[in-house]
Amino acid sequence: MKTSSHESSLSLEAQVRAYDLLQALTEASEMGLRPSEMTCRQYAEEFSKCEDRLEAAYDEASLRCELAAVLAPLRQALDDARFEAASAAALHEFAKEVFDIWQSGGIFSRRRALRELRARAGFRLESHRIGNYVAKTFDLANEAQVRFAAAQQALFKADVSYKIRPGIYSELNSMLISFV
Repeated sequence: MKTSSHESSLSLEAQVRAYDLLQALTEASEMGLRPSEMTCRQYAEEFSKCEDRLEAAYDEASLRCELAAVLAPLRQALDDARFEAASAAALHEFAKEVFDIWQSGGIFSRRRALRELRARAGFRLESHRIGNYVAKTFDLANEAQVRFAAAQQALFKADVSYKIRPGIYSELNSMLISFV
């Protein structure tokens, strides 16, 4: 499947599969596991026929560009989630301040603080239940933090930049030949 802009270059998917295969073969070799010699011989012969084309098709700039296109929406989602988490945390801190004002302030400062909290919160707040809003904003801040962590994990999972490196196909060929 060609997804890069250059028809003769490898796709990011092919590069990642090659890296993962090399990793699996290396781990199997380190554990003393060996695939069947016949299978390795067949793969090594087929692989040696196309190794030069694979190495020539390796275009790091194209692969990094393709990866950047994949990561761009995930970075945007992470930034949105970061902003949402920061906003929710700020709202919670302000709700705590308003609660303190509600406990110790005069009637005018209490009303002004409650009005500002209502404006910031975006949902209706009842004046006789001000303590519940500290808890509600705490829950909102936690939910936003969970969404931020999920967006962060999605970005980390999708970032395969460490798998983009030259020489993987040569290493694969050497590994296959070593099994024969």
